[in-house]
Formats: sequence, structure tokens, C-alpha cells
Amino acid sequence: MRRIDRTAPGLLGAAMLVWAGCAPPPAPAAGARPGPAPRPGAEADPAGSGSLRQDQISVRVTAGPVQIQVTPLAEWILATAAPDTRDRLRRVAETHRAELVRRSGVEEPALFLVSFTSREPGAGFQPGDLHLLSRGLRERPVAIRAITPGWGRQRLAQRSTETAVYAYGDAIDLTRDLTVAYQGTEDSSWSARLTVIEAERVRIGRTLPRASARTAGNVRRRAHSPPGRSSSRP
Repeated sequence: MRRIDRTAPGLLGAAMLVWAGCAPPPAPAAGARPGPAPRPGAEADPAGSGSLRQDQISVRVTAGPVQIQVTPLAEWILATAAPDTRDRLRRVAETHRAELVRRSGVEEPALFLVSFTSREPGAGFQPGDLHLLSRGLRERPVAIRAITPGWGRQRLAQRSTETAVYAYGDAIDLTRDLTVAYQGTEDSSWSARLTVIEAERVRIGRTLPRASARTAGNVRRRAHSPPGRSSSRP
């Protein structure tokens, strides 16, 4: 009688399983698009995204026909803005930071996006006259870098806007009251903006930063030093 080998099917099945494990993954279906590649250096944000508009984190000053919008570019503030606004303002800060540090000689300047707009044609403006009052000190810009090509003319067409990035000294404390001053006109509405920013940071799971020891030390030194230098070079 012929003997039947019953072990062969089992060996064959095991071999097929091994081959399947070593085989390359199947090719994507025709017409399928690969997912977007992550941006270099991009990291997932552990907290939620903000929802504020730029005007909600900015201060506006009106001096005659000239309107000025001042937007701080501190990262803890930008985190509360809606993603498109946050990313746009971050790019502005990243683009101009190194040059403003070089021009000002300040290691960690406070950066602001500033725009001048006029309701009347031919209105002039003086970039260096935009001052910040923080912790009882008047801060003048230590460096200015133009964004729009017409900035250097220091004159506005009707409804036109000229924009630049301002650098102020590192004694600016945005976690406290701040007054924006331009040619005798002052606006102290930052405290109201700060209340909105604080509420948004709580909503997205972030805490309000404390003023650093560097800032406090700079305030003490500035209290006994001459007024800060200014630069209106574009």
C-alpha cells in the first residue's frame, strides 16, 4: 500500500506565508495622489489653534488724516491668532528678525508690524515718531525695516498703506499696560486687547508668559540711562 505524506500541505502553507511577508507592498491605485509632505521643521502644535483676527491683537492710533496700526509679533501673542493670520505674521517676523537684530544691536528686540494709512492724499508721516510707553519708560524704535517700496518717501496716497517692521528694545513688556504714542496722540487700549488675548490663551490651553528677568533688568538700567536711540533707516 502506498504511504501518503500528510506533512507536505502544511510545509507548503508555511512557505507561502513567509513569501507573502517578504513581498513588497502593493502599488497605489492609478490616479491616487500621495499625501502632502510635512514642511521641514514643522511640528505638531500640542495646544489648540487660536481664532483671533489681526485687528484683535493690534492697536490703532489716529493722528489727523493718518491711521496707524501696530501689531506685536511676539510668538505667545501670534499663537492666539487664526492659523492663516498666525502663519502670515510669523513669516514677517522670521523674514526681518535677523536684519533688525543686526541693525539695532539688541539681541532680542520686540518686533511690531506697523502700517500707516491716510484718508487724504499726500499726507506725510514720520516713522521715528512712533513711540511705546512701557513700565513708565518711553521707548523709541531702535531699527525699522520697510516692507512696501514707497515707505522711504514718507508720504501717503489716499487710501494707500505703507508698512514696515519696527524693532524696540527688549525692555518692552507686553504682559502689562502699553501706550502707543505718535506726535502727541496716545492710545492705551492695549490692556483691552490683552484681556482678549489672555482669554484666548486659556481657551487653547496656554498660559500667559511672565516678563523675563532680562526684561526686568533692562527696565532698571533704562531708568538711569539717556533716552533710547532711534533709527528710521528702511
